[in-house]
Amino acid sequence: MIIMKKIFNKGVVALGMLTILASCKKEGTLNANLDAIDQNIITNKNATDLWLDQNFLNPYNIETKYRFDRFELPSGKNITPPLVGQVIPAMEMVRDVWIRPFEAAGGSDFIKRISPKQFVLAGSAEYNSNGTITLGTAEGGRKIVLYVINSFDKTNLGSVKQMIQVIQHEYTHILNQTVDFSPEYQTVSRGGYEANWTQRPLTEAYSLGFITQYARVSPGEDFAEQSSNMLMMGGVQYNGIVASVPADAQIKLKKKEQFVVDYFKTAFNIDFYKLQKEVQLALFKVSAPVLSRMIGLGVGYTTLTSNPSTDPSQSAEFLGLWNAARTSMTAGGFVLKDFKMTFRASNLMTLRYTFTNAAGTTTYSADADYTVALNTTTGVTTFTLNATQPTATVPAVDPVPYSNMGVINARMAGVNSYFTSGSFRVNWINQIIPGEIGFVGSLGAFYKTTNANSYFYGTMGH
Repeated sequence: MIIMKKIFNKGVVALGMLTILASCKKEGTLNANLDAIDQNIITNKNATDLWLDQNFLNPYNIETKYRFDRFELPSGKNITPPLVGQVIPAMEMVRDVWIRPFEAAGGSDFIKRISPKQFVLAGSAEYNSNGTITLGTAEGGRKIVLYVINSFDKTNLGSVKQMIQVIQHEYTHILNQTVDFSPEYQTVSRGGYEANWTQRPLTEAYSLGFITQYARVSPGEDFAEQSSNMLMMGGVQYNGIVASVPADAQIKLKKKEQFVVDYFKTAFNIDFYKLQKEVQLALFKVSAPVLSRMIGLGVGYTTLTSNPSTDPSQSAEFLGLWNAARTSMTAGGFVLKDFKMTFRASNLMTLRYTFTNAAGTTTYSADADYTVALNTTTGVTTFTLNATQPTATVPAVDPVPYSNMGVINARMAGVNSYFTSGSFRVNWINQIIPGEIGFVGSLGAFYKTTNANSYFYGTMGH
């Protein structure tokens, strides 16, 4: 009864207060801008807003939020707002290196059909308790958050690749939410997934067939890392890494590559290698590929293959020496075919000549090992002979050495001397022989530093 009485009395008081309020009601204009509470409503758009509308909102229905909104970012983290002057440079690269390659490979409406509907920009990184930092996140296929915008530099290739790598990774998740990847993918590196990936070295990840340490978190993250790294590394760097890992890991990485290629084709009718090339072409506009920085096991190109007898535009000096060697080989009952330089670990290069008997029915190889000193900044390179007939198994590439150099060494003396005399400067040959640079199959040359008209060139590969 006491409880009921109290409730009744409170009800009477409340009713009385309502009566008083009703009798004191006054009309008036509220002097407050409630739109300011909603940061999605921008009434006075500046030049940055108009640019974002023109390049993202209008053509793709993608909103870009750069005004600081705490509700768009993780709580409990100290995150710096983005600088307004950094917004357009960053989003230019998003457009040029992410959107346009997908349009070229998947059609002009691909991003319009499948894309996040919002980018949220943060000035700093999100720092995590395990010592890592978060560079980007995706939420439900609708939103991608990009961090460290304040340190972004669109003229710096590393900065551009880091940001677009995040988008490619998160976008792969969005694509997977549209069409899932094959469950067979997770069997390739079964047993290698590791939640505590930050404590495991990259070399271990490579040895288990993972392209990055983070790929070990789960099959989904593995697939996203595999896809995004293949796109951002390009074929040269990716294949260079694959060539440097143990044989079992090479098989796993090649299987994963094929899963990714098949997924893009069957799910979206996209030629992944075309997409990869378009991404690389966009990156080349940021910074042109430098051949001297792209040679070596685990770095990029591992081979240069040349057939001076049929390749056009070999330099007169080198071609003269090659033809003299061919004549001498013919006199000895052999037919000289071509040569191949294989760049290995520890600055080692193996030179291999291929030749046949006079009838052309038997093919032989002759190897010699050289020490290579290559300055990645200037491109200046020297070759120093180590052994004309390698007897030990050489690492990673073409593991069986051939010991026929002793048979033909005297006949190849002029060419051999050309390689070891003086220094060269490595560079592309596209100004002499027009063609694309930076891809598997591009042509690279070694020019004499004392005479740029004296050089040899070949096809760069793996």
